[in-house]
Amino acid sequence: MENQIQIFVLVSSIALALFVLIGVYLIIRLKMNDILLKRSEEKLKNFNESLQYMVAEKTKEVQISAKKFRNLYELNKEILENSPAGIIRLNRRHEIDYLNQESLLFLSSGEDDTNDLNGQLISQISQFNQAGWKSLFNQLKKGNEIEGEETFSHENKKAIVKIKGVPIFDEGIYSGAVLLLNDNTESILAEEKLKRSFAMLQKATEDIIQAMSYTSEIRDPYTAGHQKKVCELAIAIGKEMNITEEQLQGVKYAAMIHDIGKISVPSDILSKPGKIGKSEFEVVKGHSQTGYELLAKIDFPWPIADIVHQHHEKLDGSGYPNGLKDDDILIEAKIISVADTVEAMTAHRPYRAALGIDKALKEITTNKGKLYDSNVVDACVNIFSSGFQFSE
Repeated sequence: MENQIQIFVLVSSIALALFVLIGVYLIIRLKMNDILLKRSEEKLKNFNESLQYMVAEKTKEVQISAKKFRNLYELNKEILENSPAGIIRLNRRHEIDYLNQESLLFLSSGEDDTNDLNGQLISQISQFNQAGWKSLFNQLKKGNEIEGEETFSHENKKAIVKIKGVPIFDEGIYSGAVLLLNDNTESILAEEKLKRSFAMLQKATEDIIQAMSYTSEIRDPYTAGHQKKVCELAIAIGKEMNITEEQLQGVKYAAMIHDIGKISVPSDILSKPGKIGKSEFEVVKGHSQTGYELLAKIDFPWPIADIVHQHHEKLDGSGYPNGLKDDDILIEAKIISVADTVEAMTAHRPYRAALGIDKALKEITTNKGKLYDSNVVDACVNIFSSGFQFSE
């Protein structure tokens, strides 16, 4: 019995000790939790304050951005409304979503129908109700920019309008397009007027050159028509060689007056029936220099004076008046040199009969690359092989 009491007391002591230990552990754990909770509350408070500060700052930024956006929107709207170009915004179905005042001037008929254009299909507007525009609008859907031109009438006035279309895509999906309409009437009319003025100026230039050509041929009746025929052949050679249009014009006008310098050569030498002497030939040779001096005073759009100056120069430097060689001679002068030689040999002269085209072509082919430019000679031979003939 005593042993049982001792065992009971021992077990009770152990149980009590465990209970005390558990109690102490719980008290310590509660204290630790309290400390941790207070720290967490402090951190949460700090985080909350930081969050509130950040929210306040971002709110200010958003408000500032919103204000800037509104200002920018108003500015863009002002720009669009007062743009000198017509602006039309189309949705993906090509209905009009927006159009500014300038575009209304083009599209409206002058009646009070401007408000009816919003939501209207662009293809229902008469100027765009054509097969050509239907095809262009389909190109917009494929992502291609388009351009076109139409005539619009408004209040009895016609406007020639250039139209450009730009497609708009939203995340790769076609969402519509913007059309820009620019009134090109004045620039087109000005361009046409400029073209007419240029044509008139060109005609006046040609008439003056023809008059100069006629003047030189009056002094030299035995070569009447020579410059005209040289001009015909030179132009044909130039075309065969595919020289530029500007170079071809230079060839034409220079060939028409390449012998203008002969007005300084005495008539008795020009009209002498027999062969002229060495001293007389030196006088004749001076016509290239005289022609240059006369023409250099005129501001031609082409190097007419230099071409005339060089038309008797030869590739090997044996020509006159300056003994120029290949690269120093203008291509226009090389063309006229060949045309001049061929025409002179095929024409009758007081001191000899016409030598014929075969001898003329033999002369230039024999001296191809030596006296005459190879490409020019080949072009000349080709056009005669193709049936070229001098006019009467």
